[in-house]
Amino acid sequence: MNNPFKILIADDEVLIAEFLKDVLAELGYVNLVLAHNRRQVMIQLEESRPDLVLLDIRMKDDLEGIQIAERINADFKIPFIYITAQSDKEIIQKALGTKPAGYITKPFKEADVFAAVKLVEENAEINNEKFLVFKDGYTTVKISVDDVLYAKSNDNYIDLYTTTKKYTLRYTLEWLCEHAPVGMFHRTHRSAVVNITKITRATSKSVFIGDVEIPVSRGNQVKL
Repeated sequence: MNNPFKILIADDEVLIAEFLKDVLAELGYVNLVLAHNRRQVMIQLEESRPDLVLLDIRMKDDLEGIQIAERINADFKIPFIYITAQSDKEIIQKALGTKPAGYITKPFKEADVFAAVKLVEENAEINNEKFLVFKDGYTTVKISVDDVLYAKSNDNYIDLYTTTKKYTLRYTLEWLCEHAPVGMFHRTHRSAVVNITKITRATSKSVFIGDVEIPVSRGNQVKL
């Protein structure tokens, strides 16, 4: 059975990257992307939006993998597993500071690769089952983030539109984005956030969720 979990393999040694790709393919992972330098990694992070990165700790020089990891933490917030044969204590210490989801050591064993990747995949499934909890008058409401369609800012409040009703809450659009799985919500405008999984149609100036049109400001177009 093919697994849709998307993995970016970032290693400047082409043969190693291809070997890992073959190992993962045999394990059922078919959504695999390769990158062999920093530029390719950043492009694939933007365009492919992987669920996991297998990242060579060394890449072009001793610290390049760690520098890429820092960018992943700052801009993408997705898990990564270091690929390493390093024994240098200083480099390992720096790597630990980036909080990787795990390590795969060279030479690879298929069982180790599977265990490391599967653990991240299972944690992602748990983390994606998220809910919003908030006060609606005197009632505490708990709803799945998947039931949220979009939200609009209204002075010090937001109007939160769900599949069943609208809530007016004393929160911010940032609060909504922070409490949803990474990449699920997109800010189309300074006063609007949409659940990208609910978009039915998009143009350069607006997106539609059903019959509702939501404006898109310049530079905030949605990639469907």
